[in-house]
Amino acid sequence: MKYRFLVVDDAGFLREIIKNILVDAGGVCIGEASNGDEAIALVQATLPDLVILDMVMPHRNGIQTAQAIKELHPEMKIIGCSTIDEEAIIQKACTSGFDAYVTKPFSKEDIVQNVLKVFPHLGESINGRT
Repeated sequence: MKYRFLVVDDAGFLREIIKNILVDAGGVCIGEASNGDEAIALVQATLPDLVILDMVMPHRNGIQTAQAIKELHPEMKIIGCSTIDEEAIIQKACTSGFDAYVTKPFSKEDIVQNVLKVFPHLGESINGRT
């Protein structure tokens, strides 16, 4: 089963790395954004299954962006991906709409395991690819 995703990060090279990992794990990239405002507009236009969301971005941070996305689409899955590894901030992110969280630097396995956390039904198809 395929899942459709967006990657939101102000660093283009990180968007590319994450996109490649998720495509290899059976995902279909339907867009990229470099800030929170672009992310919200893209979510509205494309309705992905999953958003990979950085915490520190221009215009809106990850928590503000996740809150806006979840207000519009509470069922949408969001995985945070950031260098921020302070437990209090990660907890706030999770209560603000993040369904999972990966700390940078990350491995391919970190990303894939968090996709499986939010989409456990993909276990067979993803594990067969990695």
